[in-house]
Amino acid sequence: MRRSLRPNQYLRMIENRFVTSESLFISMSAWDRCVDPGLGPVSVDKSLRIYVGVDAATKHDSAAIVACAWDRKAQQVRLVFHRVFQPSPDEPLDFEATIERTVLDLRERFLLKKCLFDPWQMQASAQRLGKQGVRLEEFPQSPANLTSASQNLYELIQAQGIVLYPDAAMRLAHRQAAANAQDRPDRRARNGELGCG
Repeated sequence: MRRSLRPNQYLRMIENRFVTSESLFISMSAWDRCVDPGLGPVSVDKSLRIYVGVDAATKHDSAAIVACAWDRKAQQVRLVFHRVFQPSPDEPLDFEATIERTVLDLRERFLLKKCLFDPWQMQASAQRLGKQGVRLEEFPQSPANLTSASQNLYELIQAQGIVLYPDAAMRLAHRQAAANAQDRPDRRARNGELGCG
């Protein structure tokens, strides 16, 4: 049971100890154990089945696209590709030139099975991509979805069920990620389960 709970959850729920509402999401040592220095992003493999997640932002937050595949032989999730866009109020993100173009490029280079996205800012892009044959599925950033996704990522990393390629910016983003308000529904509803600080 200890392995499936984040450290603060274990201390509060099992040992009945007071803990702060924010802590490092996953230890850097656990993250580093999942990084294979010999890997890099996959350039092209039209037989590789990938699943893509898109988190879009126009002005105030970064937007990201991540592609993963299931390695049956290794029984691990494999990071295939990622890209981060950093818009600003002065230079908002052009979704067609960035996110849509990247998703369509991934479809050309791989066997794109599904693209999950938060519908809040991506409805127009989803409609355009859908018309071009991309299979899309809405994944709203609701408290329940964020809790489920962050718990799944936590368990994959703790069990080394995911293999990553080295990337300094991604490692820094991980180091800055914190688990927020893990067990307070009132704050979880306002802030989500995972935040970056």
